[in-house]
Amino acid sequence: MSDQQIEEFLAKEPKVPVKFNHDVQGLGKYIGSAKSNNVSTNQCVELPFYIAAVLFKRRLVTMDRPAFLENKVINALQVNPLNVNLRILCPQFYTFAIKYLELYEDPDLAEILIKSKKIRGLEIFDRAKRIYEDHNEFIEKLDDGEQLMFEKQRAICEDSYVDYLRDFSKRS
Repeated sequence: MSDQQIEEFLAKEPKVPVKFNHDVQGLGKYIGSAKSNNVSTNQCVELPFYIAAVLFKRRLVTMDRPAFLENKVINALQVNPLNVNLRILCPQFYTFAIKYLELYEDPDLAEILIKSKKIRGLEIFDRAKRIYEDHNEFIEKLDDGEQLMFEKQRAICEDSYVDYLRDFSKRS
């Protein structure tokens, strides 16, 4: 993999704030450090989530909660999860929330995320079956997984409706 391919891959990842616990040789060029190829103890940077997770597991960094899981987002999910635009926060919101919870055990956060996902999921299923309505504004707020679920459910509903009409036409 070339340096450019690595940079393109990492650019797609949500960034999380980390603080290095140790000096790390040769990582500077991958985290945008213009000063050096090396990273110093106590240096604070934002890293792509997957790199931060690997470094965290090796105890090379401490990691703060990513911006897409900050308190104001979690509070909004508790108040009305349907109003939260997850796409803007992180296109793979629930995927990365799960990855974060695999690193930091936080039962309260997990409970909020599960409840919000259930509420959003029910709304997705409800809207998907209303095939003649415009749901673009709603769909734009969904993360990638939710959009995929909506598309799959919509296709099932459309097929069922077509079958229903076909059966009705045969009987008429």
